[in-house]
Amino acid sequence: MLVPTIVFGLVYAVVQGIIQLISGQFTTTSVDDYSASFSMGTGGVIVSLLGSAVMLVVAAVVQSAYIGGMLDIANGQPVEIGSFFKPRNVGNVVIASVVSGIIVFIGVLLCIVPGIIATIMLLFTTVIVLDRNTSGIDGVKTSFEIGKANFGAMALTWLTTIGIGILGVLACFVGLLVAYPLISLITVYAYRRLTGAEVAPMTP
Repeated sequence: MLVPTIVFGLVYAVVQGIIQLISGQFTTTSVDDYSASFSMGTGGVIVSLLGSAVMLVVAAVVQSAYIGGMLDIANGQPVEIGSFFKPRNVGNVVIASVVSGIIVFIGVLLCIVPGIIATIMLLFTTVIVLDRNTSGIDGVKTSFEIGKANFGAMALTWLTTIGIGILGVLACFVGLLVAYPLISLITVYAYRRLTGAEVAPMTP
């Protein structure tokens, strides 16, 4: 899992860097004796919007491949490095990400706490879309239904993943190489347990 994590991290960094580089070409800087200001023209706004769309697709491809590999582990299937480089149901992962993002954003606007609740309720959305090969909308609905029946367990899972992520960042970011796959495995495991699905036993 280490190799896919490194590769996908580099992909994110390179794509984001390219987008920032292009966007920077449309940014103007004004400096006087007391301050500096930055402004972005229409071209910069368009590049930023297109960049966000590109990052969304890249994230969907990466997530679908990476979590797909984690699901293979949960299924007890033979897993190789290549198992984490097989994008699956990407279109619906994109749809699920957009819909979930909109719901969480609206929740945040409603005084933050509803946004946190929405994040917890939608925790399993991508896993469901990939595991059940379902639509993005159905993935959102199903995760919400699981959340209604198991909110406490899902909240604990979310808090655990947040804690692991923070520890990964505190470990000079190198810890994220361990934290990210662990977070993904915990999410898949919790989803399977809360839905009564099987999880393959650990093998030496």
